[in-house]
Amino acid sequence: MLFHTSYKVEKVILTGFLLMILAGALLLWSVNNYICGLPLSPLDALFMATSGVCVNGLITVDISSGFGREAQLVLLALIQIGGLGFMTAMVMLSVVLRKRLGLKDQIYLTGALGVEGLHGARNLFFSVICFTVLFEAIGAVALFAAFAVCGESLSDSAYLAFFHSISAFCNAGFSTFNGSLRNYASTFSVTAIVMLLAVIGGIGFPVCSECLHRIRRGPSYRLSVYSKLVLIISGGLLAAGTLLFALSEWNCAFAEFPAPLKIWNALFASVIARTAGFETVPSGSLSEAGTAIMIIFMTIGASPCSTGGGAKTTTFGVLAISVWDELHGRDTLTFMKHTIPERTERRAISLFAIYFFTIVAAALLLGATEKGFTLRAIILEAASALTTVGLTAGITGELSVLGKIIIMILMFWGRVGIYSFISTLIKTDNDARVRYPETHIPVG
Repeated sequence: MLFHTSYKVEKVILTGFLLMILAGALLLWSVNNYICGLPLSPLDALFMATSGVCVNGLITVDISSGFGREAQLVLLALIQIGGLGFMTAMVMLSVVLRKRLGLKDQIYLTGALGVEGLHGARNLFFSVICFTVLFEAIGAVALFAAFAVCGESLSDSAYLAFFHSISAFCNAGFSTFNGSLRNYASTFSVTAIVMLLAVIGGIGFPVCSECLHRIRRGPSYRLSVYSKLVLIISGGLLAAGTLLFALSEWNCAFAEFPAPLKIWNALFASVIARTAGFETVPSGSLSEAGTAIMIIFMTIGASPCSTGGGAKTTTFGVLAISVWDELHGRDTLTFMKHTIPERTERRAISLFAIYFFTIVAAALLLGATEKGFTLRAIILEAASALTTVGLTAGITGELSVLGKIIIMILMFWGRVGIYSFISTLIKTDNDARVRYPETHIPVG
């Protein structure tokens, strides 16, 4: 944060998500057991609530058969709140009750959305709400038509469209189908709409707002450097991912498809790997190269102030710029004739390092507690949980109690933000501004 306040924003966000998970778990357990009449253990209820609030998508219970309609709607509500962010939902409730949006609310809101400073907090809040309602409504209408064309009844199409539109825009990856969207791997309409919703939700609300202003005002409106970086990195990753998945899975996971569908499913995998977690082919059927690509893209993730997780596209962009400038012997980090602060570079490096070591540590723990699973499946599970993507090799439901707890901790940690989580545990250094003599340490 660039502003200083006596309010501990990170603790409020962390506590809010934790309370939401506990309340959601109790509600899921009660509704599914006593209203829907379907058995659900307290541990599975807690896991599913954690996955829903953290917009992850990993499941220990098949939603299509293990959850009743009422429990599915409870899960969907948790997904919506988790996608918007706990503080956004609380501020929205205050606005509905006609309570004034005060300074404290603005501080908590910008902290929850990952925005530095209070400038335009009110406008950002209303933009988030408007964009969410608009795109989820448009997505629901489009999906309703797509599901109806694919043979679903009108009533089922309406419910499926409503559920999958929210799940896709919030980058949650939950589906009421057994096997996610595998039955639609050979179609274009449903997968295209899901991809568009996932991209819009994952690109970030500020960037969406700027793009709409650009469309309305024309070339006279200039996008910010931040938005340009997000769009360049997102577009580059989308193209690179499509190419890499097509090459690695052409004769593996996509072998049964004709050439056009191979490319289409590679595009779908490229979009979903960084954000949503839907599947058109089982993640466990990917080649070793495809799994490695999937883990890398999951770690990069979506963009800041979005519904997606991961280390963020801007973090990857800053690292890429840092490497490029270092190779060219430049003393300062520059992008489009603007200097990137050294603090931003340090934060990007440390964030990726923390993600890497956390995934390695989690894989080691899961390897010690879970027997009979391949290392590839375990690493994919750990990375998917931490980055809130939700793709799995199919081992989630078979994990031990300890394994499920580890995954829940990773999901929670990844959703509230690693820096937010650590800042609640580590005391700020009061000597941070003290400068000591430099020393030379050879590297590389």
